[in-house]
Amino acid sequence: MAGRKPLPTHLKLVKGTARPHRMNEAEPRPVVAVPAPPDHLDEEAQAKFTEMAEMLARHGVMTELDAGALARYVVIWRRWIEAEQEVKRRGHVVKTSNGNIIQNPFLAVANKCLAQMHQIESEFGLTPSSRSRIRMAEPAEKADPFEDFLTRGRKK
Repeated sequence: MAGRKPLPTHLKLVKGTARPHRMNEAEPRPVVAVPAPPDHLDEEAQAKFTEMAEMLARHGVMTELDAGALARYVVIWRRWIEAEQEVKRRGHVVKTSNGNIIQNPFLAVANKCLAQMHQIESEFGLTPSSRSRIRMAEPAEKADPFEDFLTRGRKK
């Protein structure tokens, strides 16, 4: 299918772009949850995963379906930490075996990780800019059967 990928309904509601006539009534509704960290993560990464998942769940963003994206974030975060430690240990520039001075290769790794982390953070609404585009949906009022009848009648 050509064109833009459709946004899930819960994201449309959060962003404030939901239009009743364009809602997919059959779409599964994800449940806010704090999934267990994947086994392949080391202890420090599992702790970061749990910390982030709990924070995202408190804000209504984390579901079981998001565990893979959060695991990728944590793996990249761990790689960034390791690269930053090497940059701190060796400095921003290093000497090659030929005596040439070059940028520390770990600095490039750290910068790449930062860019990847920023991309995933934007998906979860963890940056000021991405948060400014999010609007929380108004709490649903008690359904009015007559209003439902009128609304459904217009769709036909």
